[in-house]
Amino acid sequence: MIKFIAKSTQLQNLVKSLQLTKQFFVSSLIIGEAYSGKKTIAQYILPEAPVVNGEDLSAVLDALSQHDELIIYNFAKIPNFSLLNFDNKRIIATALYQPKDKTVDELFGYIYNLPPLRERPEDVAALAEVFTQIAKDVLGVDDATSVRVEELDLSQNSKSLKRSIYKSLVLKEIDERDIEKMMYRYFLENLEGNNDYKKFLYLFEKPLIQAGLYKYKSQLKLAGILGINRNTLRKKANEYDL
Repeated sequence: MIKFIAKSTQLQNLVKSLQLTKQFFVSSLIIGEAYSGKKTIAQYILPEAPVVNGEDLSAVLDALSQHDELIIYNFAKIPNFSLLNFDNKRIIATALYQPKDKTVDELFGYIYNLPPLRERPEDVAALAEVFTQIAKDVLGVDDATSVRVEELDLSQNSKSLKRSIYKSLVLKEIDERDIEKMMYRYFLENLEGNNDYKKFLYLFEKPLIQAGLYKYKSQLKLAGILGINRNTLRKKANEYDL
């Protein structure tokens, strides 16, 4: 059974529409960014349907000849839409974009646009909660550890969201010894010039100043804590565009 989360109004309305059309031999196309949940929705609506890749036309045609229900992903990459026959079929196809081919309009009764996760904050919150718990179980992280909203990466929808959660939890668990090991490996692979001390100084200074400014909200206070001149701190902050 596909685990499916729909908290946003956009996603709930899309699911309702697909469930209504499921009663008939009507085919639907879902358009949206990669990893935005298109295939998951299709499998939720048609859990028993075979799933085929549109890049493999022979596999698509073979599946169409054998099944009344079918899920086709990468639909826009099908090389010849005129070979498709969806009569008396219940098809849900997914694609990154709608192909500019009039045949496509004739194949589908409904064409839906699924917004990316960054436009569905309710879904982001729900997915982040699920992904965080899974990541904690995998990594053996303290259950009290949390991931801040600003640490979530939605640039690649669920793919980058999941990756950013794992990365955040790992970073919260590392200690000074782990940091030393990471720096050692990085420098071992990248030291090569005559001025590398200055070249890599930002790896120490930038995160130190950035964290200090976030924590203390004052350049004057941070300068005193770091034991440096305020003008020096201001210069460094400007240099690193902080």
